[in-house]
Amino acid sequence: MDALRDTLAAYAAAAEGALRDALAPDRADAAIPGLADFDAALRHAILAGGKRVRPCLTLLAARAFGLDDPTADPDARAAAAAIELLHGYTLVHDDLPAMDDDTLRRGQPTVWAKFGEATAILAGDGLQALAFARLAPTRAAPRLTAILAQAAIDVVRGQVADLAAAAHPDRTDAAHQAYVYANKTGALFRAAAALGAAAAGAGEADVRAAGAFGMALGILFQATDDLLDAEQDRAAGHPAGTPPAAALDAHAAACGQALAAFPPGPATDLLRALVAHVRTRRA
Repeated sequence: MDALRDTLAAYAAAAEGALRDALAPDRADAAIPGLADFDAALRHAILAGGKRVRPCLTLLAARAFGLDDPTADPDARAAAAAIELLHGYTLVHDDLPAMDDDTLRRGQPTVWAKFGEATAILAGDGLQALAFARLAPTRAAPRLTAILAQAAIDVVRGQVADLAAAAHPDRTDAAHQAYVYANKTGALFRAAAALGAAAAGAGEADVRAAGAFGMALGILFQATDDLLDAEQDRAAGHPAGTPPAAALDAHAAACGQALAAFPPGPATDLLRALVAHVRTRRA
């Protein structure tokens, strides 16, 4: 576990650096009214905290498929930044009053609460565009862009399904919930792992295998989130549904099965340790 902790810390730091580079304010139009706040909103959305799980997964997958040091590879760094920028856009829009109406995230004001709804909408739009812009100069731009674009489409469809479930809980069944898991959360994890494999130059079969693992890990990640939320609700005296604890082992097993298609080696062992960490995490 120490090896995983140290690797995740190093990869998260590399991702943080790539994100800061991506979000450097444009000095050319800094004097235009509104743009300083817009740039500040972008940085607040991305640089105000976060575990960087998805970019770390990108770098781990790149290492598993052949890059000895993915933090030094421009394509892998760009892919890691791109998946976190796309993730950040989804969070900014999820928090809006028209969606989840959240005013706090990670203990700080959400983008709309701090900068206003209009700026938050535009910041989300800008983050999505920046995600694709990071991939444009890469060696594998067409492959990487296609992977990210599919995730961007899927996560929106997952959000639509999630909003429908909240509005009509009586019409929501297990298949609907599985769809939300796979698209709202799993799609970004799928893309994170597939981007890493593609950045490493892996063949299509290996990129698909990486994506399958990412999807399984994303579903496990969401299931543990739901379990933690249910525990917090009970501790606060609020009614809570049955937590999905019984399903966690099955989701973790699906991750292990997907990893069987990965090349054996230290990076794949770290991914196994990551599955165990996600399965047992408490925050």
